[in-house]
Amino acid sequence: MPSISENILLFISGFGILQGLLLAALIYFHPRSDKTVNSFLALHIFFISKAMTTPFAIQLITWQRANLLQPLLVLSAIFLYFYLRSFKERITFKKIWPHFLIFFLFVILVVWDTASIISKYPNTPTPPKEVFYQPFNIVIPVIRICIKLVYYFLARQTVISYQKSVQQLFSNTSRINLNWARVLVNGYLFIVISGIVIFALMLRYPQYFNLLLLINVAIGTPYIYLATYKGITQHTLWQMQPEVSKEKVEKEMQEVAEIDYQAVGETRLVKSKLTGNRIDEILQRLTDVMEREKIYQEPELTLQQLATKLEVPYYQVSQAINEGIDKNFYDLVNGYRIEEAKKLLLDPKNKSFTILSVGFEAGFNSKTTFNTVFKKFTGLTPTEFRQKEMGPLVSA
Repeated sequence: MPSISENILLFISGFGILQGLLLAALIYFHPRSDKTVNSFLALHIFFISKAMTTPFAIQLITWQRANLLQPLLVLSAIFLYFYLRSFKERITFKKIWPHFLIFFLFVILVVWDTASIISKYPNTPTPPKEVFYQPFNIVIPVIRICIKLVYYFLARQTVISYQKSVQQLFSNTSRINLNWARVLVNGYLFIVISGIVIFALMLRYPQYFNLLLLINVAIGTPYIYLATYKGITQHTLWQMQPEVSKEKVEKEMQEVAEIDYQAVGETRLVKSKLTGNRIDEILQRLTDVMEREKIYQEPELTLQQLATKLEVPYYQVSQAINEGIDKNFYDLVNGYRIEEAKKLLLDPKNKSFTILSVGFEAGFNSKTTFNTVFKKFTGLTPTEFRQKEMGPLVSA
């Protein structure tokens, strides 16, 4: 008979599972949902929720057959990875099928292991102690954990790549906050690590198998709520730029992600051959536009807008910035904004100007963004900079 603590955990787990299934549907059918993106998140949450039903499946179909739920955790990892990839590219069957091949190979292993367990222990109501120490029953969970860790690192690398691409295209990234993605990926890592700890404890204390399994399931409940909230509130780049088609944004993201390449007709991407003279020419025109027209004062300036102004393909502008001055578009534009802000802050005529008005004048669209970027470039907030530089003048 389950203990009080097990009953409490059963309630938490059951509630979490039910909510997970409902929230997965909410993400998919939400009116503001981009189904080409959120369908992957919905599937990620759905399969985590299904895997969390293991304690209940043990009661209904025995612990031997409940072993068949293991592959669902691999599927959840795959869909998390593709959810993050879908923010910068279209996910096709060609991209997905190699990952599902890994999944099906793991399914074969689990089915074989389950058949072996059923034949050896057909009537045991709970897993005997020796089950936990049989080599194959250790190898399969280890393989599952390794696969999940691999997809964690793939997801993490996808977020890093996405961040770099965004900074190649946009001068203002305040609306493209990737903290949600980092929290999601790190939250998933926490679940994986907790699973490793629980598995180790099961090997050490097999008599507490049911209790440890319930604890592991209960840990996943907060993550489901977190993933759902982020999925509903996060917008894609094309949702934030309704005037630009999804295909165009996707093309730009792919090309700046491989900044050393350029498209040639319908052929494959080949190495770009921008000469040193061409790079210098683009940078000179860029400098003229920045200093003469102060185009950086446009808060939502994008690489495409700058390239249009220069009458140069945007991927060439990006490459010239990267190779010519070893910066990305985001740092280039905000570097100009910070220098402009410094001049405004140190000009005695602007002594009565507020920090916010200085930020707006320099090209920032909020005080928070201004403070964050200013500190990144100078190590000081605008207020600290003004006090440090104007202090001696004021006292004089």
